[in-house]
Amino acid sequence: MSHTASLKDVIALCHQELGQLFFTHQQAVLVGDLPRAIEALQQFTKAHDLHKSFEDEHLLPRLAELDDPGDWPASLYNHEHNKIGDLLTRLEQDLMQLKQQDLTGTQLHAALIELLDREKSFKGLCEHHQEREEKGMLPALDRQTETAWRLSIIEPFISAWCITAAG
Repeated sequence: MSHTASLKDVIALCHQELGQLFFTHQQAVLVGDLPRAIEALQQFTKAHDLHKSFEDEHLLPRLAELDDPGDWPASLYNHEHNKIGDLLTRLEQDLMQLKQQDLTGTQLHAALIELLDREKSFKGLCEHHQEREEKGMLPALDRQTETAWRLSIIEPFISAWCITAAG
């Protein structure tokens, strides 16, 4: 991840990396490799939690203070963060239960398809949330905050992200 003063650039790269981590998880689900699917989902969760914490701690409070927060208020992003977290917890539980069932053949395939169907809703929510961030919150923060403040929060975040996303 390159050093930049643009929150939109930094978070857009995080969104891309999160998408790749979730794709890796779904590839493992698709072929029925549940241990690898669990490991990949855990890696996604760690990266997502860091991303969410950064936004909750630094971006959303600042967004709430802006004269023009963009199209959506900080409370919407916070609500979506909570919903994404709840769905992610459910997906993790579903995956662990599926592994414990030790299914094979058609039963396993049916369970994997059901899991992928549930994950489609999760992905849709994440994609809409990310789009709102990249069109609303992040441009508003880039326009209405000081470069020094953005750099002061971006640099430590990038360091932590590189460690977390690399797994």
